[in-house]
Amino acid sequence: MKQAISVRGGVNGWHVLFGMMAFFLIVTAVNGVMIYDAISTFGGDTPDAYRTGLQYNQRIAEERRQDELGWTESTNFDGPTGMFSVTLKDHDGHGVEDLQITGTIGRPATDIADHNLVLTAAGGGTYSTVVPNLSEGSWDISLTASQGDASRRSVVYRAKARLWKQP
Repeated sequence: MKQAISVRGGVNGWHVLFGMMAFFLIVTAVNGVMIYDAISTFGGDTPDAYRTGLQYNQRIAEERRQDELGWTESTNFDGPTGMFSVTLKDHDGHGVEDLQITGTIGRPATDIADHNLVLTAAGGGTYSTVVPNLSEGSWDISLTASQGDASRRSVVYRAKARLWKQP
């Protein structure tokens, strides 16, 4: 004669249901935290990407005109003093004078530490500024050189440079 053995404990349908619900709640909570962190910490590259995109063809034409000038730039950064300088030379090797050069400096991955620069003429096509309180590491500088008076300034040259300040 066979006897039925009663098994107590074990996994039944309610255990599986609660286990599945707990799994998906944990996954949803972790995804929510990750989405919040991604959105709240990304500064973005362009503050107004839509308007920048509308001016894309104009920017290409400006770059062609810049290439036709044949100018070259060389940058120099002295870490201990914070002195940054750029030298612009025309296609004959002469320094380019009478420019107003402005720019921004910031970290490559975020715009949190960005600040503006105004370079002053130092002669011979060299323009310089002191970048105060620059912490060590990698920095990007974007420069814009323009000519003309304050009412009719036109951009004639743009340059980007990557700086490294030693620790």
